[in-house]
Parts: sequence; C-alpha cells; structure tokens
Amino acid sequence: MSILPYLETFSAVVENGSFTAAAEFLGKSRPVISKQVSLLEQHLGVQLLNRTTRRLHLTQAGEVFASYSHQIMSDVLEAEQSVLPLQSEPQGRLRILAPESLAISLLPEALQNFQQKFPKIELDVHISGRMVNLVEEGIDVALRVGELEDSSLIARKLMSCGLHACASPEYLEKHGYPQHPNDLESHNCLIYSQLANPEHWSFKDEQGKNINIKVKGNLRSDMGNILMNAAQNGNGIFIGPTFMIARALKEGKLETVLDEYTPIATGLYAVYPYSKLVSAKVRAFVDFIAEAWSN
Repeated sequence: MSILPYLETFSAVVENGSFTAAAEFLGKSRPVISKQVSLLEQHLGVQLLNRTTRRLHLTQAGEVFASYSHQIMSDVLEAEQSVLPLQSEPQGRLRILAPESLAISLLPEALQNFQQKFPKIELDVHISGRMVNLVEEGIDVALRVGELEDSSLIARKLMSCGLHACASPEYLEKHGYPQHPNDLESHNCLIYSQLANPEHWSFKDEQGKNINIKVKGNLRSDMGNILMNAAQNGNGIFIGPTFMIARALKEGKLETVLDEYTPIATGLYAVYPYSKLVSAKVRAFVDFIAEAWSN
C-alpha cells in the first residue's frame, strides 16, 4: 500500500497531540484518523503510539519514525510550493535549536524581525547547548558555535566570533589578573557543563601551540547566563562567546583576560540536514539571519 496519506495522518497526530486534534486539523473524522494510524502500524509491523485514556505517547519506534515522517511531509510541502506560485511564500512550522548564549543576546530581536517579514512561518524554538542529531530530534536548523563535525549536515557561517576568558573588575582587583593560562589553576573558574570536557580550557601560545588547563571552581551550570551573571557579580572567571559578553564589556561589567592566549576565532554557523531541495522556510531563515548578523 502507499503509506504517504498515512504518514500525513501520523504526522498530524504527533504534531497535534491527539486523534481528535489531528482530525480537526485534517478535516477528517476521529475514527478515520485512528484507523489510518492502526493500518500504518500493521503495515510497518511495529507499534508507533501507546494509547491511554488521557494522551498519546510515542514508542521508541514511533519516535524514530516520527522524525523521518516529519522530514518527508516537509519535503512534500516544499515540492508543492516549488511549483505553485501562489504558495511560494515560505510557510509552515520551523524548528530551531540554539544555544542559550544566543537566546540571551542576539536571537530574540532577530526572531521578532523575522516573524514580521515571514508571518506564515510558525517558529518552534528550542534552547540547548547539546549536540543533538537534527534528523532524529526533528530540528530543521540549528545555530552552533564552532566548527562543523558532522559531514552529513550543511553549514553556513553567519559571523566570526571568539571565545574570551573574562571576569569583573572587582574580582580582578581582589584576586589579580592571570598573566598565563597556568595561573587559572589558582582562580575560581565558572564552568559550563554542556561542553565535552567542561573542566579543560584551551588556549594557544605565541607559536600557536595548544595550552590545555584543568580548572576548578565553586559553580558549574548548563546555563551560560548563570555563569555570566556570577562573573559580573565578582564570583570568578568564565569563558563566553563574543556576542554573549559584548554588552557587559561595553558597560564595564566584565573585562577580558589572557587575550594574547585566546583561542583562534571560530564562527557561528547555521547547520541543517542535507537535502536536494532545501525547504523555503529554512532557506528564508538562514538568509535572513546571515544578513542580520553580517556585522
């Protein structure tokens, strides 16, 4: 059997959270929705949904299948839009993954301006520093600091940025300015726990040789904003990207240290799964963000 109509039904159930809501969304009856999902499960030979009286839960197989069905339905919609001039305006739900450092700096204003320009795009924004599988998580585009490691993804550089060690003037006056990365061993370092090796900070000497320092401190968190606020309040030294600390530097709440040992500037990238036909909504978002952050 052709499962495309059943994919649409299953995706609608997942997106809307229930058979009833999916029925309203698709303009079908609830029994039809339930039957189509059951037929899809029979065809695949696996259970996709656990049904309870209150809500539906995806099984492990359902979670995997949902990520692919979402991508397939997105491709179908994009194919329709590509040949129908009246539907050429980008539209649909766009799932974005971004680090907290962007969420507290550049992202809110950019998203507001983007939605004013593209009102038919529904934004679904997830904030996390985790390196997730975009296809499995159903993410359309992720914003990431650092070089791309997964060659199956497309990456577009949005801006150059560096990573800077910084602290408040009050902290530095009290505890002294570190003159070499090794001096950090005697300082209170505020640790961002979502990094692969949170306690290991990397610098470079004048010859470009890596200097890896194991640091310690009385505060660690997966929320960069907590660490930056602690640093501004004189609690220690932390490392943050340029766009995150720019305002605090301008206002004199933070000072950078060890600038001559700062790692080589990296970049902020938009990454998204490879596809022969990049969706209009992804293309519109990446183009818009790249232009907005070009300076």
